[in-house]
Amino acid sequence: MSVQERHRRERRARGQAILGAAAKVFARHGLEGATIEMVAREAEVAVGTIYLYYSSRDDLYLNLIADRAEQLRARYVGIFARRLEPLDELKAIASAYLDHLLESREISLSQHSVVFSQLQKRLKRHSELKNFQRLVDLSHEIFGLWEGTIRRAFEGGVIANSMGPKKTAAVVWASMNGAFMLMGDGNFFRDVTGLNPEHFVDEALESHLAASQLSVRRKAKSRIVNRARNKSRAGIGPSPAPQRRDLSRLGRGEAEEVGVHPTA
Repeated sequence: MSVQERHRRERRARGQAILGAAAKVFARHGLEGATIEMVAREAEVAVGTIYLYYSSRDDLYLNLIADRAEQLRARYVGIFARRLEPLDELKAIASAYLDHLLESREISLSQHSVVFSQLQKRLKRHSELKNFQRLVDLSHEIFGLWEGTIRRAFEGGVIANSMGPKKTAAVVWASMNGAFMLMGDGNFFRDVTGLNPEHFVDEALESHLAASQLSVRRKAKSRIVNRARNKSRAGIGPSPAPQRRDLSRLGRGEAEEVGVHPTA
């Protein structure tokens, strides 16, 4: 290994160590409560060393969140490569997202508290703007992958297509995030609801999918019933018109039997 390659690896490893320390600091204090000095103490490096890698606290935070988004994207791509059935793919993608949230629970909760539109307004440095755009692009791509999974589930007839893939993807994604946010304080959630928070997010997702699948089955049953009714009506057809008798050929006696008096 060349000296130059060794230096690159050492720099990369130190940058990752700083990100790891930053994750702990942001998890404890949130973005607005954290400082570069806190990260330096956690990483056991000088403050100046942080600035060799990241231009500001916001730049450090954006790098951290973008790296996490890269990891989630890689999980999704790996699931797609397995070519699962639509419902299995949907469950695998949703499970991967929940794992992503739960594996770094505190940083995920702190991320949900950040107002990114406000953060964007104060970004001035080139590296900050670059990493913000990197995060936006990754987020768009990840949502697009999630939307594609929903579309394949529609096409496979495994969930109801009541709003289209984009809106449905947004609703399910928001539901998972909302359920996760409720778990921010598990003890408080248990005290208020009496429910066990341990598997609540997974159960909320399963309930959402089950309700959607029930809607699909009901619509399919309704279509079958309607087709059967239409076939039945087509088989019976309209009642034939009654045939009229030629009364001019009837004799007087026959005409009187049917209540008709032929003219003379």
